[in-house]
Amino acid sequence: MNVDIIIMVVVTLLLAMLGVAIIFGRADWAIKQYRRNSERYNLLRLRVVTGAVLIIIALIIPFMVIFESCHNILAGVIVGVAIIFGILQETWARRR
Repeated sequence: MNVDIIIMVVVTLLLAMLGVAIIFGRADWAIKQYRRNSERYNLLRLRVVTGAVLIIIALIIPFMVIFESCHNILAGVIVGVAIIFGILQETWARRR
């Protein structure tokens, strides 16, 4: 096996497992800054947004290794996902 593929598999699995753990509330330490501001954020919604972003990024990483010629495009997709995460965090996950 190629070293790139092994690293990709490990990173993908770690991100996916962390995303699922955050969604189910088992990894709140990963969003502790937001827990301190719990009066500002709905933690259930924040868990869903954060976990979904990590899972989406975990699904994009294998394509970066498989399609080596599309690194710029896929990096742009990751940046777009991060921007959408920021927007959802400040709108949907915020307490009203």
